[in-house]
Amino acid sequence: MIESMESLLIRGLHQSHVQGGGDWRTLMTNAIQGKWPAPAASRRTRTAERGLGIDGKPYYFYVLRAEEDYGLVVFVLREVENAAWPPDARGATPFDSGGLWWNKIATEPKLDDAGRRAFFACRDVPLVDWRSAFEKYVQTRYVTVSSYLEGSAPGPGSESPDPEVTVVKGYPNDNRAWTWEVRVPHDLVAGRLALLKACMTEKNLDYYLDWLWYNPLTDGESRRIEQWIDEHVIVPDHGMFATQAVEDWLAEAGQSHLKTGDALCQPIPRQIGQDERGFGVFALSVRTLSGSGCHKIPVKFPSAIALLAEVADA
Repeated sequence: MIESMESLLIRGLHQSHVQGGGDWRTLMTNAIQGKWPAPAASRRTRTAERGLGIDGKPYYFYVLRAEEDYGLVVFVLREVENAAWPPDARGATPFDSGGLWWNKIATEPKLDDAGRRAFFACRDVPLVDWRSAFEKYVQTRYVTVSSYLEGSAPGPGSESPDPEVTVVKGYPNDNRAWTWEVRVPHDLVAGRLALLKACMTEKNLDYYLDWLWYNPLTDGESRRIEQWIDEHVIVPDHGMFATQAVEDWLAEAGQSHLKTGDALCQPIPRQIGQDERGFGVFALSVRTLSGSGCHKIPVKFPSAIALLAEVADA
């Protein structure tokens, strides 16, 4: 049984945004330095946030779900140990909030703007509770965790905050109608999320280092960033996509932590889409288990394998 779950959040870039420059280099530089300014967002994102009452100009992540198309440059972030969320900070929902607001998620019955606001509000989970809420959701609505990972629609839950309104479990909805979204207000990221790894081709790394040379950083800042790059950037083999290189690294890291008793098992990330700026969004969980043993169970994805762990009953 899973005793606790720590989330690793992974953001990847589509090829067009890397080749076009964009702001990925600024994002990486800020993240290395622990700086998280308000993210740029489209008019549609801001409209959805106003409509649903979302504050804080958040960064958006998805949980344990991914797609294949984004990942030319990949950023891996971890939650900082013992960093607490404010009790009133929101939030997380078992669906894509923008999809709900823009009528991309079908409900029964259909909802108007006021109905969508009410539907969202009664399902919006405080950040301090999101992991336990997510685990309960998966345990009560899926036979196995892999069913959620594969994008299957959930079954009926034992509890519902508003049983009169339900998400359609099939056409015209796709898996973002039942993929969990975590929104972190930008002013809460620093000190709570930290950049753990970055993965990019040697060509894109050269682009970044050239860009870094011409930016107004002090010599000390540049040296610290270059040292971080030496220690934490993964450069894939020629012809390998960055996503696959990150998967390989995580698989190796997970296997090195497997042991009897208290075991740390790291699944492989999958990408679940893109945000309004074209950044691919990934998510990954790290499970800490205790018990009599730890067994690796491969769960096949279109482009990834997740290493899950079970503990046999004593």
